[in-house]
Amino acid sequence: MTPPQPFGSSYAYVPELDGLRAVSIAIVLLSHWGLGRIVPGGFGVTLFFGISGFIITRLLLAEWQARGRIDLKAFYLRRAVRLLPAMLGFVLLSCLALWAAGLRPPGWSLLGGLFYMTNYERIWLEQGTGLATFPNPFHILWSLSIEEHFYLLFPLLLMLTLRRGGFLPWVVGLILASQAWRLLLRAACGPGGMWEGMTPVCGVTLEYRLYLGTDTRLDAILFGCLLAWLASRPTPWVQHLLRHPATLVAAALLVLGSLLYRDPAFRDTWRYSVQSLAILLGLGALLFSPAAGWLRALLRLPPLLLLGRMSYVIYLTHWLAFCIACHWQGIAITDESQSFPLEWYLVSLPLTAVLAAAFYWGLEKPVARLRHRMRPSGVPGIAQASPVT
Repeated sequence: MTPPQPFGSSYAYVPELDGLRAVSIAIVLLSHWGLGRIVPGGFGVTLFFGISGFIITRLLLAEWQARGRIDLKAFYLRRAVRLLPAMLGFVLLSCLALWAAGLRPPGWSLLGGLFYMTNYERIWLEQGTGLATFPNPFHILWSLSIEEHFYLLFPLLLMLTLRRGGFLPWVVGLILASQAWRLLLRAACGPGGMWEGMTPVCGVTLEYRLYLGTDTRLDAILFGCLLAWLASRPTPWVQHLLRHPATLVAAALLVLGSLLYRDPAFRDTWRYSVQSLAILLGLGALLFSPAAGWLRALLRLPPLLLLGRMSYVIYLTHWLAFCIACHWQGIAITDESQSFPLEWYLVSLPLTAVLAAAFYWGLEKPVARLRHRMRPSGVPGIAQASPVT
């Protein structure tokens, strides 16, 4: 089976990326549904970040190559149309669920969710709902905050580097800086460190500071951006690397090693870079290696494609269903990887399916058709682009 796309930038739809999104959301779901000690939910989010960086950069590069410019206003408008309807619907439904439980929506969490600051609200405040059996539904918005912080500046910086040259050293420099900053924070904010106890820098807990910060996690998105750049300018060594059968194997081994090596210092710092590098290699091999034909065929299966297209609304609604099920069953969350009784699943799983279906067909699909009409004209592959992704 030949690779689905030639090297280069295009708006053309690549179904394998939706299949990979399905894998990402499945990892997150299984982790939150009681398998957190076995299934690494954090890796699912890191995979989302890498896919996002690749897709957005690929689309922006295609627009630049076709038109010689990037329409920043149109880009931000498309992002708003893509994300806001489902997010605002989720916030409204979460508020109604809290009120129905006799709770007031936590003020800082609500503001953080509406203004894409949930990650730092959690780092500095970690505000709960005031009831142990009702987790904070807005906390799931932390990863959206990281992405929106990143994409607020990235298109502008990409355009500047395309005009002046130097994208490769710029993105590699930021990747290295993000890794170095994690190492510094862990050393300085840990026991006996020079910043120990300084909440504005170190957060309420160091683990959350390193895991949730935009400044500490942006390299996961940048690795995806880097892959899109390398694919748009395929030198012989890049083509050889991404098409070689050993590249996919190397990516799998890097992920496996990052999960099996349990040293706390590694897990807080190097793990994110190792996994992001593995995603760059694995995604590149998936898209461009003839040896990955079996994997592309698997990711093109219709159930996976649908799950991937629904991944955004599933990500939002599964956590609201999680919170409602905990309250319904009177289960206090003491450990993110704890298991649940059968009755909990009989509430959480059907509610996730109902809410996700309502959000997808009631909000996502109509809005996606509008966003599809907003895409730039004259860009390669625009006629084949999916209206949903």
